[in-house]
Amino acid sequence: MSIIHKKENPNSNAGLENEIKNIKAAGESTAALLSMTFKAQITADRKTGAKVITDEMILKSAEIVEYPEFEDNHAYTVGEIIKKGNLLFEVIAAHTSNAAAYPVETTFAYYRQIELTHTGTKDDPIPYPETAGVLVAVVNGKYYSYKGKVYLAKSDLPNCVWPPDTAGMWQWEKVK
Repeated sequence: MSIIHKKENPNSNAGLENEIKNIKAAGESTAALLSMTFKAQITADRKTGAKVITDEMILKSAEIVEYPEFEDNHAYTVGEIIKKGNLLFEVIAAHTSNAAAYPVETTFAYYRQIELTHTGTKDDPIPYPETAGVLVAVVNGKYYSYKGKVYLAKSDLPNCVWPPDTAGMWQWEKVK
């Protein structure tokens, strides 16, 4: 039994729901084993760049998979999933955590919030953090919201520290 579904069929919620139900019914030891397996699959998926495991799958798996809480001064590897409060984050760059200097919620060079709410379209822009000096992986063609306004990214900026309202930045276009 696996809680992995192919990306080609993102609407297979019924199948995912049934597998979650079956895993819960199988008992704690089976769920624990599958939890370890799924965590390993996520890490392997991210390291290979396959991106078959979607945010929806990870969020749904949280019903049976016990993801660890964020730890300060901890060595993290790419693909690990951690909890911070009631949110899940994926580690996107290997590092040793430093909560004071690099908060999970705003350090997008190390962490990516696992969510289904922002697509980066004009109608659903990605929130750009208002904390100064935070590195953000900006993607060309995606829309971002910042201080109540919407901006279009005109270039990939993998380590961006310049907010969309920075004067003279041709890489950002304010949407009217």
